[in-house]
Amino acid sequence: MTPRRKQSCAIFLLGIVLLSILPIACGPEDYQKSIQQFQDASNVVINATEAFLNNMNTIEQNKQLDQTVFEKKPLDLPALNKVEIISPDEIRLRTGALNALAQYTSNLAQLAQGNAGSAVTASTSQLSTSLQTLAQDAKKLPGPQSSFLNNPKFSGILSSAASAVGAVAQLIVEHKARREIEKSIIDNDAAVTALIQQISDDAEGAYLRQKNQLSEYGVQLSRDYDLEIRRDPDPVLLLILAKNIKTYRAKESQIPAADPSPAIAKMKDAHQALVSYVKSNKSPKNLSELIATVQDLANAASPLGQAIQNLISASL
Repeated sequence: MTPRRKQSCAIFLLGIVLLSILPIACGPEDYQKSIQQFQDASNVVINATEAFLNNMNTIEQNKQLDQTVFEKKPLDLPALNKVEIISPDEIRLRTGALNALAQYTSNLAQLAQGNAGSAVTASTSQLSTSLQTLAQDAKKLPGPQSSFLNNPKFSGILSSAASAVGAVAQLIVEHKARREIEKSIIDNDAAVTALIQQISDDAEGAYLRQKNQLSEYGVQLSRDYDLEIRRDPDPVLLLILAKNIKTYRAKESQIPAADPSPAIAKMKDAHQALVSYVKSNKSPKNLSELIATVQDLANAASPLGQAIQNLISASL
């Protein structure tokens, strides 16, 4: 065999070896990057969800304001400010719970890597306390003020999740064996994922409400325009109508991408992937599956944050 042919064969064999090891070339550094990516993406989703829910009252108030102006009725600003279909407490409890669960997932990631240090122990214990406080506050919520929220159901699921996290936290505080902690994580996970799913369902309900209200607003604008041009048109009102129609069209273009519920569902998927990793033999394949699921969350988070910001800007 000639030297050139020997060199070609060596390169070919080296390529085969590299291709065979690439799929399993995921180590501790990849794991840590994935957990940081989960934390960053979750923060984006939680902040975007909070902004989206807060925007609901703005949409309702603006709709009523426009109707008052075009019907030439007296303007009652104090009454307008009281138009509220979702309260600050309803928003705070849902986003607070989601934030606690995201941190809980991150703590599980550290435990899965064998990092059950004092910081993780203290953080998990604090999360248990925070969720219990949120659960107590949720019991004080009134009956739903809107059709898309079920506060009693949310309160019950939140209480179950608080108990589940509390059970895991207690074992960590008591420095129980790793296998015992992992079993508790798996046994109690259904309550945690149920809470993430419930928050996703609530967010979807909020999205559908905003979408329907926006659609009704478009019908109202068309009706107002038709009424105005059938009589002696008021140029000022026509200009205001034109401005409002432009705003409506801007919102209409942003609303489809502003639904937080799919991204929250991706958070649930990432959490479940982490729990699956906890109970697995932690092979490179298990790690690759976890990394892929977290990447799906990151891919959903970035456009969501921008879409909601654009929707809110269009509402101003």
